[in-house]
Amino acid sequence: MTPALEGVPEGADGAGQQYEPWLFQTMLDELAVSELGIGFIYSVLDLLVERYALKDAVVVLTHESFGTQMFRAGGSAMSLDLAVSLGSAPGVYCEPDVVPVAERDAMRTACQLALSLHLARFSAAHDALTNIANRRTFDAALQAASVRSARYGWAFTLVLADLNGFKNINDTLGHSFGDDLLRQFGLALRRSVRSGDLAARIGGDEFGVILSNADGNESAGFTDRLRSHLGTARELVNFTIGTASSPRDSTDPAELFRIADARLYEKKGFTHR
Repeated sequence: MTPALEGVPEGADGAGQQYEPWLFQTMLDELAVSELGIGFIYSVLDLLVERYALKDAVVVLTHESFGTQMFRAGGSAMSLDLAVSLGSAPGVYCEPDVVPVAERDAMRTACQLALSLHLARFSAAHDALTNIANRRTFDAALQAASVRSARYGWAFTLVLADLNGFKNINDTLGHSFGDDLLRQFGLALRRSVRSGDLAARIGGDEFGVILSNADGNESAGFTDRLRSHLGTARELVNFTIGTASSPRDSTDPAELFRIADARLYEKKGFTHR
């Protein structure tokens, strides 16, 4: 593979190259059925491979927050040797090198936009410190789960958790240490939930988890998994949880939150928040 910016493919005249209509039409068609994001990048790469009968194709992109990102046709893994040989220069790399420069440049631009929008959506939906869902995403998910539970009787369990003595930790050991604890707890939450569940940081040292298809008994298994993952953390992280299940306790999201919150504070020895 050779970089898209190193010149014109052998035998091609770069001076008068024009974007071929197929490229724009293909990208427009793809946008009609998929969101502009990572899936779009893989789709247009696969279409490029098919059109030019390529053995392989990779697009190298950069992002200010995540550095160099590489995507390979077919979703194939990037080997270390291939990544090193391509380097970090943005572009579309093809084997054999038969794709016109103008088309590769256009594809790189479109893929860069797709990556930027994908990461922007991720940032808008996730907490910057822990990289789990944020409060807005959590509220929307809780509302949707409650609607499904009320309409179809689908069970789920809401788990609220907060860290014990977190304010004192911040005051005595510093905010940097406290932030590290929050990151460790967020990582443990991510590892403890199942596919289809949602873990979120909903404020300060408060976290929320939605356990799908769970009538309440599954919360014990989740808590065990969470404690197990926290057991490998660099620092000891203690927490308290409160739970509420739908439709058993309620199908109203605000009421479920109130019940879980009250149960959490009862465990802490308080009668109200």
